[in-house]
Amino acid sequence: MPDDNAYDAFIKHSQNWVFDFPDTPDLREMLKLRMTPEDARFLSSFPHFPTTLEELSARFDLPPGEMSARMAPLLKEGILYEVEGKSAVRYSLTDGLFFLGRMKGWLGEDSPWSRRFAPVMNRYYDQHFGPDFMGHPTKGLRAIPVNTAVKDASTILPYEDLLAYVEKEDYHTVSSCACRHNINMDSTRENCSHEVEVCLHFGRLGRYIVKHGMGRKIEKEETLAILKRCADKGLVHAISNTKKGMDTICNCCSCCCIFLRPIQLSTEVQREYHQRSNYCLEINGETCIACGLCVKRCPINAITLEDRKDAPVPEPGQKPSPKDLKQVAYNPDTCIGCGVCAHKCPTDSLAMVRRESVEDIPENFFEAGVRMIQERGKDPSAMF
Repeated sequence: MPDDNAYDAFIKHSQNWVFDFPDTPDLREMLKLRMTPEDARFLSSFPHFPTTLEELSARFDLPPGEMSARMAPLLKEGILYEVEGKSAVRYSLTDGLFFLGRMKGWLGEDSPWSRRFAPVMNRYYDQHFGPDFMGHPTKGLRAIPVNTAVKDASTILPYEDLLAYVEKEDYHTVSSCACRHNINMDSTRENCSHEVEVCLHFGRLGRYIVKHGMGRKIEKEETLAILKRCADKGLVHAISNTKKGMDTICNCCSCCCIFLRPIQLSTEVQREYHQRSNYCLEINGETCIACGLCVKRCPINAITLEDRKDAPVPEPGQKPSPKDLKQVAYNPDTCIGCGVCAHKCPTDSLAMVRRESVEDIPENFFEAGVRMIQERGKDPSAMF
C-alpha cells in the first residue's frame, strides 16, 4: 500500500500541470515501468517550472552534491529536464506526454521493456489520454507546408519557412520517432513501413537529447536530406507550435502519429489533428488528370475522387480517361495545409495558397503552456 500511495501523490502532482492524466490501471502500470516508488515520492514534490540547483537543494533539504546525484538517473531517463540558461542550469519535471510517450521512444530500442511498455502506452493514449490531448484548441505541433508546394514563396512568414528555420539553427540532432517506435513495438498493431529515425531536434532540446543518449548529433545537410526523403514519402512536416523558440520538427504518418492516427475519442470531443498551417489547397481543374495520387497521399482524407456529374459519353470503341469520369473534391476545413498532396502532383495542378484567416499561433512556449492550461479550466498563476 505505501507504494501505491507514492504513485497516488505523483499522479495528483502531474494532473496539476498542463495535461490531464486519467488515473487508470494502464497509467499505473506505465509509471511502475518508468520509476520506482522512491522516485515517485521524490518527483511528487519536484517543480514543473525550471528551478536552479540551489533552490532545489533548499526545497528538498539536500546538499547540492546529493541533489545532483539524486537527479542524475532521472535526467538520463527523460523524466527530469535540464535547461542550460545564460545565468544558471535549471531543472524541471517533464510533462507526462514526454516522460511516458516520447523520451524512451526516442531511443528506438527493440527490447523486452519496450515491447512490454508500448502496448500499454498505445492503449492508454487511444482510450484515455487522447481525448484530452486532442480535445482542446492549442496543439503541441503545427503542420508546416513543404516549401516546394507553396505557390507564392513571398507569402511565407518567417515562422512558416521550414528551410529558413533549418538554415539558421546551429545544432541539429535526430532521434527515432517515438510514435512509430511505440507502434512497431506493439504486437497488437501492424508495423509501419516508414523510416523511423526522422525525429529532428535543435538547440537546447537537441543538446539535452545528445547529452543523455536519446539521439545523435547531425549536420545540416543530413537534416535537409531527411526532410526531403520524408516529403517524398508523404510524411507530414510538423514543427513546434510557436512563432519563436521552436525546437522540434516531426515527420508524421497517419498510422502512428498521436496527432494524426485515428483515436477513440468520446462523442463529446471533436477529433482534431496538428494545428493547421496558414495554407490551403488550390486545384487547377483544367490540368488535373484525376489520377488519384493526391487522395492516396493526403494523411487526413481531406481529398477525395468523385464521379463527374457532367461526364461526357465516350465515342463507341473509346475508353474514357480518369479525368472524363472523375474529379478531385477537397474539404478545406479538414485540410491541415501540409502540402503533401501538391509536392508530388505529376501535372503540377495542385499548390498551397494562403488561407484568408490566419491561425492564432502562440508567440513562445510560455504562452503556449498558459493557453493549454487555461483551455483545461485551470489557473496558470497557481502553477508557475
